[in-house]
Amino acid sequence: MWRRPARTPLTASLLLILTIYFLYGFHDRSSSPRAAEDSDTTPIESKLLSSQVSPFDILAPEDSDATSNYTWITHNQRGMHALFRCIEGGNCQQNQTKVILISSNDFISPLQGGYIGGEAIWAMSTLKAIKNLGYTPLFAATMEAAAHFHQLLGPFIKIILVSHAQNLYCHSHPPCTKTAHNPGGIPSWKLLTQHFWADGANINPLGAQWTLSPEDYRPRRNTTYLGYSVEPQCTKYPFIPHSQRGQEKAPQVYILAKYLKFFNPALRPAWTPEIFDAAANETGARFLMAARHLPEESDEQRARSRNGVAKSIENTLEGRLDEEVPTQKEFYGMLGRSVALVGMGNPMLSPTPYDALCLGVPFINPILNWDRTNPSDRSRWRTQHDGLKDLSPPYVYNVRIGDQKGFTRAIRQATENPIERYVLERIKLSSVEERLGRIVEWDWRSEAAMIMREREKRGEAPS
Repeated sequence: MWRRPARTPLTASLLLILTIYFLYGFHDRSSSPRAAEDSDTTPIESKLLSSQVSPFDILAPEDSDATSNYTWITHNQRGMHALFRCIEGGNCQQNQTKVILISSNDFISPLQGGYIGGEAIWAMSTLKAIKNLGYTPLFAATMEAAAHFHQLLGPFIKIILVSHAQNLYCHSHPPCTKTAHNPGGIPSWKLLTQHFWADGANINPLGAQWTLSPEDYRPRRNTTYLGYSVEPQCTKYPFIPHSQRGQEKAPQVYILAKYLKFFNPALRPAWTPEIFDAAANETGARFLMAARHLPEESDEQRARSRNGVAKSIENTLEGRLDEEVPTQKEFYGMLGRSVALVGMGNPMLSPTPYDALCLGVPFINPILNWDRTNPSDRSRWRTQHDGLKDLSPPYVYNVRIGDQKGFTRAIRQATENPIERYVLERIKLSSVEERLGRIVEWDWRSEAAMIMREREKRGEAPS
């Protein structure tokens, strides 16, 4: 645990004042959600001018509708307030004085009520693990803000989580990163990129290990596996007994397809309408989905997508506006009442199959490519969800695209061999916390120095 140095009250007070001026002084008030419309003084500045307020209460969160869509600001206020309070009192909890600065919009957007996709689910899982481990998360909406934060709180900041684009931006803008000519910049070794896809091995100048991934892409990619957990969310919903799934004894099968474009023949969907209809006739299964058109799709594209949907598939969003989506409760309800989840080949690496297994719903995972000379060699498979291709029935049924008999057999076996809740060990929140702790506490500075020395020996120019 961090120990308080001598004269901590003065140190903390000065740091607090500097941070307040940064957070609420050097910004464009016209764009600030906290700007006062009818006054030249913001609420924070009013507090600063008041002699009746303790310096450490200045960052206490305020109840205000103005911040309702900027909850990351509230996170910052609470985090800074708690951090300075504990430093002043000498009673910081384990890891509290270790700051994880977050600049990636994958974190900030969902905190503002934005779209919750795979990247956001990963980000929120990471944020939960950060808090559970006792670290102090702070948010910087831009890399310029992150650089200013680091100038103020550098000794406290362990790592900075950024997106691919932000990493490139920072390394291409001299004021952002620390160099001999810019000693006040962010050290490159503190910048860790969260990148969802397997192509992230070469996006960090120091090497692939500075890229965090949601799945374990090793040995093909040497990125650092962080992963995520759906366990806290999916376990909020009750496990539905298999005797209560389906309607009139017809087993319900949910289709992983939030967009109708996944049925467009141009995208090579894993299963044709004929395959769906044949499986429905042979197994009595009732196929269900909640899919919509993308706003930018042309009438021709929409028609092609609709024509790719089998008659045996019921779309719960049929006739609803394209902007409408199921609520989280509706989604988990439909998924949890199913006997199987069927992948269409897209979207790749969706978190939904993990949700399904957690609810006791096996996943039918399309095999998109394989070694024709050795079809059973899983190392050569490319599937919709490679993170699950090594699992076998009754949890995951890996079926080659276009295989009508294999598809029907998987539906029947999933119906006849129900499973209980199943959460893989690696996606339990405790496992994510263990990996995150190792990542935060790793000596990134020494590793970066070793890499740079090796590059100098090879005569490579510094990057």
